[in-house]
Amino acid sequence: MNILIIPAFFQTKQRPTLGSFFGEQALALKEAGHDVAVLYCDTYSVKCIKDYIGYSEKGMENIQGISIYRKRVFCPLKHGIEGHRDAFSNAVLELYDKYASEGKKADVIHAHCCVWAGYAAMKLSEKTKIPYVITEHATLFQLHKDKIKGKNRECISDAFRKAARIVCVSRAFGELIREYSDNIEIIGNVVDCKRFCIQKEHETKYKNNKCSFLAVCYMGDEAQLHKKGIDLLLEAWAEIAEKYPNAKLIIGGGGKASEKVVEWINRYNISDSVELIGALSRDEVAMQMQQCDCFALPSRYETFGVVYIEAMACGKPVIAAANGGPDDFVKDFNGILIKPEDKDELVSAMEKMINVLGEPDAAYQPEKIAAYVRENFSSEAIAQKLEELYSGLVGNCREGSC
Repeated sequence: MNILIIPAFFQTKQRPTLGSFFGEQALALKEAGHDVAVLYCDTYSVKCIKDYIGYSEKGMENIQGISIYRKRVFCPLKHGIEGHRDAFSNAVLELYDKYASEGKKADVIHAHCCVWAGYAAMKLSEKTKIPYVITEHATLFQLHKDKIKGKNRECISDAFRKAARIVCVSRAFGELIREYSDNIEIIGNVVDCKRFCIQKEHETKYKNNKCSFLAVCYMGDEAQLHKKGIDLLLEAWAEIAEKYPNAKLIIGGGGKASEKVVEWINRYNISDSVELIGALSRDEVAMQMQQCDCFALPSRYETFGVVYIEAMACGKPVIAAANGGPDDFVKDFNGILIKPEDKDELVSAMEKMINVLGEPDAAYQPEKIAAYVRENFSSEAIAQKLEELYSGLVGNCREGSC
């Protein structure tokens, strides 16, 4: 099957992990034997003119057998979510012409995020009559519904309504999209279980209540820190550090807002037990997860939360807030769900981890935790679910009913 993927955002040289779950899903489909290509447009406003001028991505390249077609567009009048809608979709149409000129013909189009990849997929489908699927990930529908109005709402509604199928990464997020369509399936994100896996040599020795917690997030601005609950994590850690001086909190992730994190660390006087390790590659994230004892990130909002699944794939229990995404996969045997923004529950959860992880019959068994991820979120598991979805759509089109 020939599968064409349109992501709303995608990896760049400056941010190689951006949209990593899109790339990993594409690779999963490639490994399952399908021909996969990606069409992606980078849009730049006036405030990003330096980045636009310094743009150095290739217009076409092959990464691990996947053809990546890119185009950059300067949008001097870009504003809000509306400004680059048509620029993005027009660029995708141009990229498709390049793809088609090489003798290729897609069987299905898969867009990630309606704004504006789904909109572009709709325009491309209208031109080519190829059915399209939208997988929705964007917290826009969770946090900024007030921005969806007027022409934006009309375009979003059209894209969802005309899609052959809508996929959401969690049940809670599916309910947010249901106002646009009832034609929704739940399929989680892919986890690279070859990279994120148990490493026996990194097993921690539990002595004197020594336990290491890990959090990973991008720290682009203070809004991102708030979304991921880093302020809450550090406030709770101040209590843990006082009671368990041997415990350690490691926070990974780049971004200019890391200065704010340093400010909070100093405010709570916890610099001796908190380590900021900066931006991490995918391999470095995996290594940190393999070496920690527990992954803890009390995000206020998550449409899915792939970092929790990645940590679980490494056999580690997680602490997450019941904010929508993690509700589907955090169980008693692989972690603890706390109430959103509840510092006391977060403290209790971390304290429980410190006290139980070193027990010979600990409740959190690495092999059982990792097996759950392999069965439900591995490349093979997700590729099979997508194959079943695509096959139904392509079969209908061949019968003339798409």
